[in-house]
Amino acid sequence: MATRYLVKYRVLPPGVGPDDYEPGDLPLREEQFELSDPEPAGEAAGQALHYGPHHHEVEAAVCERLAEGERPLILRYDKV
Repeated sequence: MATRYLVKYRVLPPGVGPDDYEPGDLPLREEQFELSDPEPAGEAAGQALHYGPHHHEVEAAVCERLAEGERPLILRYDKV
């Protein structure tokens, strides 16, 4: 089973290094992705806690939608 997440990310163009850009200048995108279901992580203050999908899973899903050479900079992902 999968859970839908809204992923907010910026796109790093091909050939751009870590010192070659300002984050605010990169395109900002928000898209929905089907990712792993949250897993139970215990309980705190009477509320159930859950682990979301691993960052690498989110990054891999986003990379599938990008052009060759582009890289995502994941800002956040929230369950829809």
